[in-house]
Amino acid sequence: MSSFLRGLYPSNFFRRSSIRPTLLTIGTLATWFPMYLFFNDHIAQLMWVTGPSMYPFLNTDYNSTTRKDVVFVNMRNPSEGLMRGMIVAFWSPYRPENMIVKRVIALEGDQVRTRAPYPFPRETIPEGHVWVEGEHPEDRMSLDSNTYGPISKSLIAGKITGVVWPFSKAGSIRWQDYRGNPRVVEGQPNLEAQQFYV
Repeated sequence: MSSFLRGLYPSNFFRRSSIRPTLLTIGTLATWFPMYLFFNDHIAQLMWVTGPSMYPFLNTDYNSTTRKDVVFVNMRNPSEGLMRGMIVAFWSPYRPENMIVKRVIALEGDQVRTRAPYPFPRETIPEGHVWVEGEHPEDRMSLDSNTYGPISKSLIAGKITGVVWPFSKAGSIRWQDYRGNPRVVEGQPNLEAQQFYV
């Protein structure tokens, strides 16, 4: 122990049985905290789904209880391999501190017949963007691309791959069962900017 610390504390301070375990616990937590932050930001995290916008697919008990679904978010390569029907977590274009959960219904090159309050009746999804919407049958219950337009793929933080809570719904999310949306005309992404080598 340094002479500086010896001068500040009595000689038996660090030998007391209650102090040493506390310092050891604090030291252990301090070394693992950066690992936790890295894992939570880049690998995976659990997320509570709030609000009615994904009802009835998520928060199925929204009308009867205040219970929220807890989902597993895969944070690895969030904007790669996106498909129509996937459920994603992304940073809100209006409130960047909030993460939102919605379903991807259209990819770049697709054309969407929009709903109010979007200012145009149709929108073609530009390169590097997707169109996301909530599941709620009432349009007004979801703040989605019909409000803020196509979102940049760079805002996507992760893909929702499973439900953790409630246990009665726990399991993987089968986005592959998504049958599409009649308001979406599938298109082709702009491939002119991409070069293919054989």
